[in-house]
Amino acid sequence: MWSDKELEELLRKIPNITDVEKEIAPADFTNLRFTLIFPGTKWCGSGNIADGYDDLGKDNETDACCRQHDFCPDIIPAGETKYNLTNESFFTRLHCSCDQTFRKCLRTVNSVTSLKIGITYFNAIGTKCYKKDYPVTGCRTRGGWLGSKCVEYIYDIDGEMRYQWFDVPNY
Repeated sequence: MWSDKELEELLRKIPNITDVEKEIAPADFTNLRFTLIFPGTKWCGSGNIADGYDDLGKDNETDACCRQHDFCPDIIPAGETKYNLTNESFFTRLHCSCDQTFRKCLRTVNSVTSLKIGITYFNAIGTKCYKKDYPVTGCRTRGGWLGSKCVEYIYDIDGEMRYQWFDVPNY
């Protein structure tokens, strides 16, 4: 998966791209992308292909985890700002509690499909979540793919709690 900066650089290299195409906002890109749904599910991927809330795929337990994740009540859509945080990603970002619930749900299901989805979402995509916590002053321990994630943060416990981005844990 490309970072926002890598994708932006790639777009600059495409010959004959118009100035208008260069100005596509992350929210616009999100609306343009096609839907990718994990096989055997209707809710696991970008968007959903379900006919209604109760419509689940053949991997219904895993699909129920994804549906619950999709209905997280605290989100920041691509290109939007909330809690003084701007989501510069092409994907919606969720409150860390929703990602924690999703991870726990997938691990409880403990199937091949839930394992693949967990590894894809938490390890491969390398998304971030947000929560209110003491100000982060650094990273004590790095992990994940090539040490790209902070797995243990250093906090200023004397500072005022505020919303911040955090790396999601590995699956």
